[in-house]
Amino acid sequence: MTVRLPSVLRRLLAHPRGMVPTLYVPTIIVLCGLGPWLLPFGELHVDLYHRFLPPLGNGHLLGTDEIGRDVLSRVLMGGRVSLLVGLVSTAISTLIGTTVGIVAGYHAGLARFLITTVIDAVLCFPVVFLLLTLAAVLHPGIGTIIGIITLVSWMEVARVAQSQTRIVRRQDYVTAVVAMGAGDAQVLFREILPNILPAIIVSATLNIARAILLESYVSYLGYGIQPPDASWGNLLNNAQEYLESDPWLAIIPGAVIVLTVVMFNLLGDALRDAIDPSRRSS
Repeated sequence: MTVRLPSVLRRLLAHPRGMVPTLYVPTIIVLCGLGPWLLPFGELHVDLYHRFLPPLGNGHLLGTDEIGRDVLSRVLMGGRVSLLVGLVSTAISTLIGTTVGIVAGYHAGLARFLITTVIDAVLCFPVVFLLLTLAAVLHPGIGTIIGIITLVSWMEVARVAQSQTRIVRRQDYVTAVVAMGAGDAQVLFREILPNILPAIIVSATLNIARAILLESYVSYLGYGIQPPDASWGNLLNNAQEYLESDPWLAIIPGAVIVLTVVMFNLLGDALRDAIDPSRRSS
């Protein structure tokens, strides 16, 4: 299947179900990437005379936290970290999963059996417990969290790549290329990969949402990004003792996490329908 970017984008923007996440995702990425540099208050700036300001208080759009730090600046900086973890870990896991999946889908016999067995064995472990175990053992930090999430995320992409490769491999044009003497690398990366790429893109988009949620979960429990560095998960952790007195400290990062994860999931569904209109739900 040939993917034409203009037509896919046109289909995404033609319906609110696709338009809203298509506009939200780049907006939140730009805001988190540039926002902390444009705000008058840095994410680590402490003002003990203006603690627990409510939203719109004294020039702070979303208020201040328990030591007077600007909540908006910390939410945007936390979003920069959470989105970075989600995007980078998904890019690496997609590369690994796609490579493993197309090899397993193309080759029959022992190679497929061994790769499939490894994938099934890793998938048997509960992802959350495996993630927490690794995070507790290893030194916390952005690089560590990216590596751990990559380790527990590549199998889903491999499954998609494997199943799609087995379908495409049976197509007549692939059989013809093989009959003409093309090598495995040419068949895999010039004939099969471009035709399974749409499914990989959709799977990767959904995995970004999952990675953001996993990072937030681990950081919330104290095994991820460590204060004073901000991430959406540890902002929730810091705010839990102020739920009754200053609930906006938890509501704001919690709402951003939910909204961002939902939007990435909706974007994945909309991409699937835009790339293959025949699968569009009524």
